[in-house]
Amino acid sequence: MKGKKPYIISVIIIFIVISAISYIYIKQKPILAHQKCSNEYGTDDAGSKAYLADMDKWTNDFFDSHPGANLTDWSKARYQFWVDNGCTESIAAYNKVREGKGDPATIKTVDEAIQGVLDKKSQ
Repeated sequence: MKGKKPYIISVIIIFIVISAISYIYIKQKPILAHQKCSNEYGTDDAGSKAYLADMDKWTNDFFDSHPGANLTDWSKARYQFWVDNGCTESIAAYNKVREGKGDPATIKTVDEAIQGVLDKKSQ
């Protein structure tokens, strides 16, 4: 038993250290709600509702974890989400709009939605 005692103590110490590091890492890096890439949602009403619900959850989680964040910070985080999750279609659509080649009706809808949020925030 004497020979196994240092081994057992070492295992316990390693477990405690790993647990402490994991706890600190999780506390420092908030986990945002899981969401799929935009193109992974259905194009029917159910898919649109699921996308909007997930986007709402992701946005709420983002602002809860970053209380001083603004719309620019949100936009950068969203772009990083696309990069981290391999959302190539979302990135391509974003770049297309930035180049001025996006669908005007879609751009108008997005602009109106953003303006609606900004109007509510300023009230």
